[in-house]
Amino acid sequence: MTTFKVSVPEDKTSFFLEVLELIGATYESKETNFKLTDEQEQFLLSQNDVSLDDCQPAHLVFEELKVKYGL
Repeated sequence: MTTFKVSVPEDKTSFFLEVLELIGATYESKETNFKLTDEQEQFLLSQNDVSLDDCQPAHLVFEELKVKYGL
């Protein structure tokens, strides 16, 4: 048996479930209603105002974290 993890658009869900039933697949349906808080949303929106000079390359930050946490 092969297992897949897929995300299906709302407007295609019924069609997708019919196809799964036609092929005899077993499935588990989970709906994700992820919502940011207003504070999180404002924080992300404010990231556009960050100067590139204030940013660090991801690989350098990753190396620092590896050393800090002994990874």
